[in-house]
Amino acid sequence: MERTDQKRILLLITNPFAVINMIHSGVTAELCTHYGIYVMSNLLTCADIEHFNRHFRSNMHWLPTPLPEISRITKWLRAGQMLLFGHFFQIETIRIKVHEKSTFFHWLFSITQKSPLLIHLSGLLLVVTRNWLIRRTKHPGLRGLAADYNFQTVISTSPLDLRENAIVNSLQMHGIPGISIIISWDNLTSKGVINTQSDRVLVWNNQMASEYHRFYAIFGDNAVVRIAGIPRFDIYRRPPAQSLHFNNISKTDRPSRLILFSTGAIKHHSCQNYIIRDLLEYTENRPDITILIRCHPGDDARRYDCFRGIKNLHFFQPFGKSRIPPVDYLEILHSQLSRCDVCLQVASTMLLDAAAANKPCISIAYDARPEVDYAHSVKRFYDYSHQLSLPDRLKNHIVYDRWQLFEKLDEMLGESYASNGIRNAVEPIIHCCSPESVHLTTQYIREWLG
Repeated sequence: MERTDQKRILLLITNPFAVINMIHSGVTAELCTHYGIYVMSNLLTCADIEHFNRHFRSNMHWLPTPLPEISRITKWLRAGQMLLFGHFFQIETIRIKVHEKSTFFHWLFSITQKSPLLIHLSGLLLVVTRNWLIRRTKHPGLRGLAADYNFQTVISTSPLDLRENAIVNSLQMHGIPGISIIISWDNLTSKGVINTQSDRVLVWNNQMASEYHRFYAIFGDNAVVRIAGIPRFDIYRRPPAQSLHFNNISKTDRPSRLILFSTGAIKHHSCQNYIIRDLLEYTENRPDITILIRCHPGDDARRYDCFRGIKNLHFFQPFGKSRIPPVDYLEILHSQLSRCDVCLQVASTMLLDAAAANKPCISIAYDARPEVDYAHSVKRFYDYSHQLSLPDRLKNHIVYDRWQLFEKLDEMLGESYASNGIRNAVEPIIHCCSPESVHLTTQYIREWLG
């Protein structure tokens, strides 16, 4: 139960991975020992909050106030702002995204970046659009929320979401400061501008701290940036759960070698069946190898109906039929990574998860058809800004065709392969060399609020 002397914090959650990073990791449970935590979410219900409270031994409160709607014109301006952001700072990720949409606009985007005058103009427009969006997303109607609950701060867990910006901007009108928590390594370079003036910003690592200072100096922001690591990655510094959670693989039929393939988001990579077929071909004469397909939370299981019934192939749905990650999401992921011999992924954060678990990982960079042009090829994802900053040890296992994949599998599944040192390569990204990101996150909030 909340103590009468506890300060109150408003926590905004609009993204499933923010649920994992804040609630499943233990951040909210630790914060609840010091503050009254109130959750505003378009994703979680009161029943979800009660369920999480029981499992994680926390005392969060659900706030029924709905998140504000964002008008179409505001969304359009936000899209234009992202182009200005990519143009002014010459961000590879946004240039590649423009190329996906139109060859002509990509040519125009690239050619205008050669003009110092046009770059300067895009910077001026970037400042104007941000100021306009901050004003546009202030809602005086939220005055009652500020008065009734007396919040000390509002924490935005997806600060590049305009809905969260609207809440933060509205509460700042009434003197309530905001904290932004960046939940993924690509957010600062792939999702445009944070349209709120944060008082505190928590990031993963030094690279992201430098990016924030570089991008937001133009706006005159004076936010205090703190490097807290990745709260959900603390689990990789602990022993894995005893229960292995391999879906329908019986204990008597456990494989001696396991390949874990984590599918990517459908909107980025619409069909990944060809990778599964290649893995099946690889294991055709290797009966001791089992393939476990860990589907992306947004993946549609029906896409894999054609593979049902294959003995050495198993599928796992992390979220099941829900939009909410189950309470044992992190434990299952940790268990699967600890048990696998090699992990496969497609330009996703799973590369970092595998490295943190000290497991070798192969990155797929080839398409079902070799004639696919670059603008729509999976290869383009590895040229995104955050991917280019990876240490060489983590980039060395990108494969560009199925034969390279087979060679890498032979190497990594071989008896002489040593995975020692993979975890060291990921340290600059995850920041913490011990399970302390949860503590750092709460510490930085407490040192500010008291």
